[in-house]
Amino acid sequence: MNNKGVLLLFRRAVNFGFYSLALFSPLSISATQAALSIILLSWTALMITERRFIFAKTPLNYPFFAYFCAVFIGVLFGIDFIYSLKSISKLWIALTFFAVLTFIEDIKMVRRLVHILLVVTSIVSIYGVLQHIFPGIDIARPEGRKVVQWADGGVASAGFFSHHQTYGGYLLLVFSLSFSLFLSNIKERGLLIFYVLSTILIAGGLISSMARNTWVGSLFVIFFIILFRIKNRIILSFVAGLIILSVVTYTLVPVTYLFQSSILNRFKSVFDVSKNVDRLYIWKSTIDMITKHPLTGVGMDNYSKAIQDYRSKYSHKFSPGSDAHAHNNILTQAAEHGMLGLTAFLWIWIVFFKEGFRIYRNLKLKLSTQHSALSTSVVLGGLGAIIGFHIAGMFENNFGDAEVATMVWFIMGLVFLMKKI
Repeated sequence: MNNKGVLLLFRRAVNFGFYSLALFSPLSISATQAALSIILLSWTALMITERRFIFAKTPLNYPFFAYFCAVFIGVLFGIDFIYSLKSISKLWIALTFFAVLTFIEDIKMVRRLVHILLVVTSIVSIYGVLQHIFPGIDIARPEGRKVVQWADGGVASAGFFSHHQTYGGYLLLVFSLSFSLFLSNIKERGLLIFYVLSTILIAGGLISSMARNTWVGSLFVIFFIILFRIKNRIILSFVAGLIILSVVTYTLVPVTYLFQSSILNRFKSVFDVSKNVDRLYIWKSTIDMITKHPLTGVGMDNYSKAIQDYRSKYSHKFSPGSDAHAHNNILTQAAEHGMLGLTAFLWIWIVFFKEGFRIYRNLKLKLSTQHSALSTSVVLGGLGAIIGFHIAGMFENNFGDAEVATMVWFIMGLVFLMKKI
């Protein structure tokens, strides 16, 4: 095989990796990381073969490099250097973002990837709904290892993941893409039906996850996308008012208690302070930790090793497993990487949203083309997904979930990609 054939083989391997990532990301983190490994190994082989450095230049290159440096500094000055040094390898999944921008050059490939993602996620959502209705369903694991989690009297579906929060966090991201496409100007009737169905199914899976943080995030996603899609402010105000009125009515009016269910009870607990005392104490003890290690933090993944020293002064009985992280992205970043890491972390998102909204405005100004509806929908849905991710991240460390974070980087890559294709 000549050199040209070898290069073609490696590029096809990269494409295979992307399709595999879209196919397996709703199903298995192991298969997803295997797909990402294929992409990265083929990428490395291409650079060796072509004898040149192949890496996309993006507005996020410097912010991410600064974040990596801040994390490494936190590792150096953390409470357990060896443990944190091993954990730093988790950042490799961020290369998903750069891989998307380096290798995907065809809008048709983007369309295929998004459609694969929607189809598989819809199927997984149906499975999640069935898990909620029929407790004990877990076809992915043998007896003795089945995952059945309960929340407010109902099964919290986990899909094929190990935790219902991870499942909900993942579905939130894909729901935003699907909802944006559903409200797009796409004229193909078959596609519109597909987007409507996928949106409904994924919403069902999202509800069955019983993950309150993702429910709150999804409400913001819906409002955000409607804000940009519906030009009639009267209709927009009506929709927003209806959502607010429904929440207030259910929360405050006693007659609604007649219509209780595990899902409604779970939603109502969002507004019940007594159901969230544990989280408030988690945040309070985390802030105590941050004030003790303000600049560089305790080191990556050292949160659980250090937090007990700051919880002992409180009489509150913390729930089992609550010491894994701060149940808040910002507090977790500040606790583990200090103000240096938090500043770089925020820099990433400030640049992303600044550039993402610029891309969206420019796409809206361009003349309508065959693929413009898809491009604008991907950008708007991507922006909504990351907004929802951060809203949910106010109550959960979803950035620490590899399944969720991989899809975050993938969607961010798609948003920036719409600028050049």
